Amino acid sequence: MGCETQPIEIANAIIGLVNELPDTYQFTFFCSSDCLEGLKPPSKITIQEASEVILMSDDPLVAVRRKKDSSLCIATQMLKNGQIDALISACNTGALIAAANLFLPKLPDIDRPALLTLMPTMKHAVAILDVGANPGAKADHLAQYAAIGIAYQKSRDIELPKVGLLNIGSEEGKGTAETREAYKLMQQFQSMFIGNIEGRDVFHGDIDVVVTDGFAGNVLLKTAEGIASYILYEIEKDSGISGNLDSLRKRLHYAEYPGAIVAGVEGIVMKCHGDGSPTAFRESLKATIQLLSQDFLARIKKELELLAF
Repeated sequence: MGCETQPIEIANAIIGLVNELPDTYQFTFFCSSDCLEGLKPPSKITIQEASEVILMSDDPLVAVRRKKDSSLCIATQMLKNGQIDALISACNTGALIAAANLFLPKLPDIDRPALLTLMPTMKHAVAILDVGANPGAKADHLAQYAAIGIAYQKSRDIELPKVGLLNIGSEEGKGTAETREAYKLMQQFQSMFIGNIEGRDVFHGDIDVVVTDGFAGNVLLKTAEGIASYILYEIEKDSGISGNLDSLRKRLHYAEYPGAIVAGVEGIVMKCHGDGSPTAFRESLKATIQLLSQDFLARIKKELELLAF
């Protein structure tokens, strides 16, 4: 609830996928009693009623503190209590981060969770964080993001992830006071930290983790999505282009990728794309199931302990 798509559209899309999954997976929809009127979900889906909804226009922290019976607050509390194993939402991003901060414990040595997402490159997907949880970040927060990114990529069987600090130049002295200090702190990751990188370096595929604050990271993400949409538009309108474009569309269109993980908290929380399209929800659901099957949270915690940063 609270995203740009009607709940019934999302529900029907998810039910289509749920029916393909084993009965070992159980699902809960958090919503008001009337928003899914007439829906007949399969037995593996239950509906948890919520009388309130946090809107995109709401002040995030105020809404989380006041709307205790909102779908988001109820779901996050159930995640904390172990009643569900993972949470997917396309609601107000600030509210989702606020709820995660208020209700879920942080992972060891992590002060602030970050939004982590994968983006396609010429070679393999790169993990970028933060892409919007915290518009500003201190140097030690950026170093923590690097540690989370390394742990995440190691959990994906990348033995020595290469980490770059997003900046306006590759030289060590570039950037703000915080990025210059972060550069020093991130040298503790030794051969994995390759130094400053520029935006154009992100898509070459030679970097596994891109570290930045939530403001620059979100601009990078949304700009990349916009450019990808423009490229697809230009290709598809040109009648002289032949061949099957489905593969390219799946690689470039952001709705074909899962959302961002709220990384750094005790719980699997997936922030679905803001448009809340049924396709985006389905991809986020598939990615979340994969994280659960890989025991993602335990592996992240183990890798963070081994880093001893």
